[in-house]
Parts: sequence; C-alpha cells; structure tokens
Amino acid sequence: MTPRSFVVPLIALLAAPAAARAQGPAPPASLLHGVPGQTAPTAEPLPLSLADAVHRGLDHNLAVIVQEQQVATASSERLRALSDLLPHADVSVTQSTQILNTAAFGFNGFGGLPNLIGPFGVFDARLRVSAPLVDLNALHALQSERAADQAAAADLGDVRETVVLAVGNVYLEARADESRVAAAQAQVTTADALVRLAEDQNAAGLVARIDVVGQQVQQQLARAALIRAQNALAKHELQLARAIGLPAGQAITLTDTAAFSPAPDIELDAAVTEATAHRNDLKAARARAESARADRAAAVAKMLPSLYMNADVGTLGNTAAGSLRTYTVAARVRVQVFEGGANRAGIARADALVKQREAELADVEAGVRYEISEALLDLKGAAAAVDVARQQQTLAQDELRQAQDRFQAGVATSVELVQAQDAVARGSEQYIESVYEHNLAKARLARALGEVESRFLDLVGGSR
Repeated sequence: MTPRSFVVPLIALLAAPAAARAQGPAPPASLLHGVPGQTAPTAEPLPLSLADAVHRGLDHNLAVIVQEQQVATASSERLRALSDLLPHADVSVTQSTQILNTAAFGFNGFGGLPNLIGPFGVFDARLRVSAPLVDLNALHALQSERAADQAAAADLGDVRETVVLAVGNVYLEARADESRVAAAQAQVTTADALVRLAEDQNAAGLVARIDVVGQQVQQQLARAALIRAQNALAKHELQLARAIGLPAGQAITLTDTAAFSPAPDIELDAAVTEATAHRNDLKAARARAESARADRAAAVAKMLPSLYMNADVGTLGNTAAGSLRTYTVAARVRVQVFEGGANRAGIARADALVKQREAELADVEAGVRYEISEALLDLKGAAAAVDVARQQQTLAQDELRQAQDRFQAGVATSVELVQAQDAVARGSEQYIESVYEHNLAKARLARALGEVESRFLDLVGGSR
C-alpha cells in the first residue's frame, strides 16, 4: 500500500460529518495499529496529552515502522546501483596438483612426447580488478535509484503526517466523547431533579400523573444516552491506545480538554507558497518523475557502447617459493548489436512511465491551491458553526430554565419541559460536534500546508 492510499480514506473520513463517520470508510488498519514499546501495562492509568499521543504514535505506529523499512529498502537499491559504477576487486590463492593429457590438446603422434605429463604443482595468488570506465546505463540507473530513495524518504514524511492525523483524530474523538459524557451526566442530573419536581407537583395536585411518567421517560432516556457516551469514550480510548503502541490493558487518562481555539488568519497565496515548499506528496511526485526520466535515459543508454577495464596481478609458479609475478591488463568494449527488440520495448515502457509520473506530478502541483482553498473554506465554515452552536446552546439552557419555572408554577405541562430538555441535549451535541469539526478543519489545513508535524499541535491546541 502506498502512502497516498493511506491519505485518501483518512481524509475522506475526517471530512465526513459525524453521522457518516459511523458508517463511512475507516482508515487503513496499519494506521490504527502500533507496536508496543513495553510488555506490561502500568498499575496506574497513563496520563496522556495530545502531544504525548502524537509523539508515541510516531515512535510506535505500525504504518511508520513499515514505511521506515521501505526507505531502508530504497537505500539498499541505491547502494546496489552505486556498486555497478565502482571498481570490483577480489583476491584468490590456489595451490593445485595437476596431470595433463597432451592428446586432449591435439599433441598426439609426436615421437617421444608422452600422453600424460605430471603430476606437477601450480601455485597462483592473484588480485583481480574490474572497473567501469564508461557505462551510461549504470550511471542513469544510479540517478534513478537516488531519486527513488528521495521519493521513499518523502513518502515516510507523508506517512508520518498521516499518522499524526489518524492519532490526533482518535484523540479528538475521545475528547469530544468526554464532553458528551459530561453533558449526558448533566442531563441525567437535570432529569432526576425534574422527576422529583414532577412528583412534588403531582402530590400537590398541580399536575397529572402522566406528567410524572413523561419525566421518568426522559430520565431513562438521559441515562441511556450517558451509557452510550461512556461506551463510545471507552472504545475510542482503546483505539487510541492501540494506535500509539500501548500494551494491551493499559488504562489511559486524557489530560487535554476539548476547548475551542480560533485558528490564525492565513492568506491564500502565502499558504500556497508555503505548501509548495513543504508538502511531502509534492516532493515524492517530483522525485518519482525524476526517477522515471532517469530510467528512460538508462534504457536508451543500453544501446550505447560501454567500456570496462579488467586487470589482475599476482604470482604464478609450481610452488609459492618459486612463483614469479605476472599480470594482465585488458580493456573491454561491449556494444549491443541485436537484442530482438528488447531495448525498444524497454524504452517504450520507460516512456509510458515518464508520462504517468509527469501527469501525477502535474495533478499534485495543480491540486495544492484547490486543497488549501477548500481547507480555508472548511475552517471558516466550521468557526461560524461553533458560534451558532454556542448561541443555540445558551438559548436552549434559557428555554429549559423558563420551562422549569412555568412547570413549577403550574402554567405548563411536562410536554413543554420535555421539549426544552431535548433542545438542551441537541444544543450540547451540536456544540461538541462543531468544536470537533473545527479542530478537524484545522488539521486538514495543516495537511494541505504540508506541515502537520510542525503545526498540528499549535493549530489544534493541547499541552506539550
């Protein structure tokens, strides 16, 4: 799986509304898996800030570890290509005893020449060297592997940013769940108080028994909502612990709270310039295009002459003590005359890959401005949604207080009270969700700028 294939489902997930996320695409499994850095959980819950979670994820997340090995593989291929341009040397020492059959070499019928000669000893100690003098194919192959190595390094940066987004998203969801638990607990407390009020009003003959039943229904609904919120929080904590490589069974305590913090003002043209210089997917696309062009040059160079020098020096004789120094120096020119169309086929494949990589690069370059523009629009809309949700939450609380006063005065039924409780619940959920969406919008902006690692925590907030 390539780093870009990590990003697409993750960004789609982050961009989806809350209801769609429950049924929408999930991030690739490796983004939410980690390699534990310790074997056993601690007895006490582990305090975990957003910064702690991100740093642990970068150290222990499976996707980062896998991509690091891809970088190591690309580096080994670069070293292999470099070795084709460097001299190769080997040393051998041989001591043998031989008997030769002269007839095997055409020496038969000569009077006085025996058919067998020997046994006699042969000692040969030799240093052999082979060096390329001109090999354009190997030179361009090295350039291709160097570019591929750069692409792998950029891919690693891309994966690290994606892991920061994935871990940060789970942490933000858990923070939102904590707010939902607190809101649900407050609604249970309110429901309990309203049940007692309804019972008192009923005992005083001011309201009918059905009003008491209606409030008891609301009380049970509030308790059910609290259970759902607590369960969602526990599941997200488990998901977070696995994504950052905590041992199974390790309890955690989130130390950062879900608070709204406005994003800094960012000008579009400056953001595009910044993204062009920092985005890892753009660096990787450029490196892949360069690698493809070098591959094509290597395919063409296969048809050109190559010049190598071969030399050896050593001692040769019947014994080590009686051996004499000998050497050989030779130049070898290799020219391909007929390869059955293999070279033309290789060039055609290289041409196709160059066009593909250049098209991908053009798409990434053109997409930078679109993605930043979209991220800024999302951020602006999310900030406005937070303001609306805050006002709605305040109005719903005021509506509940007035409905409670009217019910206590006996001038309203429990229907009005239930409607006010529902409005408070909706207002709380809308505010929590809007803050979460605003944080995701800031995360998407950091992603579009190509500076997730350096700016995610500053944009989203949280202690370090």
